[in-house]
Amino acid sequence: MPSVVNHNDPSMRRMVQVAGWVAVVVGALVALFLLREEQPQWSRLALNLCVAGVGATTLVALHLGRQALAAGLLVWGVWVVVSLVAASNGGINSPNLLIYPVLIVLCGWLLGGRATMGLLAVTGGLFAFFLWADLHGALPAMRPHNRWAYAVYLAGIVGLTAAATLLSRKSYLRRVHEAQTMAQDLKARDAELRKLLRVVEQSPESTVITDLDGRIEFVNDAFLARTGYARDEVLGRLSSEVSANGLGPAQWQGMRETLERGESWAGEQSNLRKDGAVISESVVVAPIRQPDGRITHYVELKQDVSDRKRAAQEIHRLAHYDSLTSLPNRSMLIERLASLQARHQRSGDDVHVLLLLDLDRFTNFNDARGSEMGDRLLCAVALRLAELLGPHDLLVRVAGDEFGIVLHDLGIDATVAGRRALAFADQIQQAFVHPLALGDSGEEAQLGLSMGLTLYPQGVDDTPLAAMGRAGTALHRAKHAGGARSAFFEQGMGAVAAQRFQVERDLRHAIGAQELRLYVQLQVNVRGQVTGVEALVRWQHPRDGLLTPGAFIPLAEESDLIVSLGEWVLAQACAVVAQPDFSRRRLRMSVNLSARQFREDGFVPSLRALLRTTGADPTLLTLEVTEGLVIDDFDDVVSKMRELVALGVEFALDDFGTGYSSLAYLKRLPIQELKIDRSFVSEAPSNEDDGALVEAILTVASQFGLRVVAEGVETQEQVDFLAQREPAMVYQGYLFGHPEPVDQWMARQTPNMPQGPGPY
Repeated sequence: MPSVVNHNDPSMRRMVQVAGWVAVVVGALVALFLLREEQPQWSRLALNLCVAGVGATTLVALHLGRQALAAGLLVWGVWVVVSLVAASNGGINSPNLLIYPVLIVLCGWLLGGRATMGLLAVTGGLFAFFLWADLHGALPAMRPHNRWAYAVYLAGIVGLTAAATLLSRKSYLRRVHEAQTMAQDLKARDAELRKLLRVVEQSPESTVITDLDGRIEFVNDAFLARTGYARDEVLGRLSSEVSANGLGPAQWQGMRETLERGESWAGEQSNLRKDGAVISESVVVAPIRQPDGRITHYVELKQDVSDRKRAAQEIHRLAHYDSLTSLPNRSMLIERLASLQARHQRSGDDVHVLLLLDLDRFTNFNDARGSEMGDRLLCAVALRLAELLGPHDLLVRVAGDEFGIVLHDLGIDATVAGRRALAFADQIQQAFVHPLALGDSGEEAQLGLSMGLTLYPQGVDDTPLAAMGRAGTALHRAKHAGGARSAFFEQGMGAVAAQRFQVERDLRHAIGAQELRLYVQLQVNVRGQVTGVEALVRWQHPRDGLLTPGAFIPLAEESDLIVSLGEWVLAQACAVVAQPDFSRRRLRMSVNLSARQFREDGFVPSLRALLRTTGADPTLLTLEVTEGLVIDDFDDVVSKMRELVALGVEFALDDFGTGYSSLAYLKRLPIQELKIDRSFVSEAPSNEDDGALVEAILTVASQFGLRVVAEGVETQEQVDFLAQREPAMVYQGYLFGHPEPVDQWMARQTPNMPQGPGPY
């Protein structure tokens, strides 16, 4: 007797249907025969009609698909009606008691074990009541029964019993057949699973199965052999700890998102063995779905591709690298130049330079010392050149004793790029002044280098081979000129670059050779009283005489010299501020700062130390910065400015109006002064646009409470225009004095001059 009944079972449905029709037919026929009696027993007739009604209701429920309701209604409905019939017709002696065993059998098949036990209990209670009633005469005596009705009743019981038995047997045989078929299927599937398990276990590819959280539930022997872990060391651990440890956080997140979408992920990664050794693996991670489509696990399939990658790397090395020096070879040079040309066509970015280098008299050395020593010399040259390269530059061995270098991103200006390339070539020449060690033998050799240079690319039609041809031509020119020198393919550009390079080299020497001079230009108010000076620099060149900033400041700004130059000017200015004659008058010293100097990490501590060393009063120092400085890394600039303002140093925004000029950043800057650019001042009285700009700048300064200094004031008309709009204006220009040496200006200051601003 099943404890749980499948109401959708065809046999069960058939049994309910047969029992329903038996109840309808037997109930109706018995009622018909009872009705034909001379004195009909109306109560019994009505109860048998109820049995027929229960059967009919059962069939309707079954037709509506409510098989469970139909079965319950049939068993319990018939039981109730039959119990009433038995109670009215003799109780324990009633022939109706024959139906109870049939109902118990039907209940067992249709409603399950729990319902059957309930039916047995209530039936036993009913029988006990009938026995008690029979002993005490509490129920009516059994009436004479209608033979035809009794025959129909017995026939119904026998028929229902036979139908239940046959249907039960049919259901049992079908279930046995299904069980046998299932057992055979399970046996076949088990064999398939065992075969599949053997395949997975013996597969040369690592196999890992994880749950949805990534915890490992299965690994095969190949995984254990490849990673060095034992099985109990990995089961239950996260796959990311032992199986996918070669993926970075971004790759891991990408893989998880792919799997969560129900898709497979594939890629290559470098995993780590238990001992830390690296394994290169090709990996496929796929979701495992159940028959209903749910994803319950993930499987990782990994193939060791270390040997394949090593072979590919070796093939690549042989194709792209020189076997003697391990440098990239000519093929790599061609590829790099081609990629730079493609990048230039897309974005027109910076200019690059190709250098071809050749050892002077290498053939003589090779003939005299032998090929082995020649190879050692080439390796030593490669090592020396590599030490001079930047992180993105390329050094190759082209052929024999010829090397190539690609210098990247030397600026968008061709002249600047050429000058920088010549500076690098000069570094190479200086590096090869020292002898080269030829391996561990202790022997040395010293040979010169000839170099040919060309800019690349030169237009959209330039090619790597054309560039190498130009550099080769320049190299031959350098060798024919005597060797140990550099030559540019572009004659005119080479001359200009060489000239600028010479100026840069002389300036580097000048900073340490006391060739620079500090000049000052006065700043006065409308009454002609001196309020401060601006520090300027001149270069007393030993050959070319006194040079103005325009001759060397642009070159300094293109290199690191601007920092050294700025440090020199700032140190000289602080020394002047510290002099008693200057500090007593409470004049301000304005010093221009370059963006590169201000962005130096140690600028603030360096200035603080300079003020302390010289004894200069920081409240008399004004540092002039440009708008271009403050809009780059704004927060860092403001932080440094506030540190210096806390010491008493003031800041001026130089050339205001020529750059970004955003009030959004102006209100956040700790500045005390604006300087109007000379380009606005010169035309302000006569040009309405320049005049309007000056008035707007004065309005901004007034709103922010800033001092204003007008640069380039050369006429009284300009003074009148500015004074009319801002009486507190400070003027700087040729009208009040040309720049002059600071010593000369200081010599004119008398010790007894009163403190505070005085007339110039």
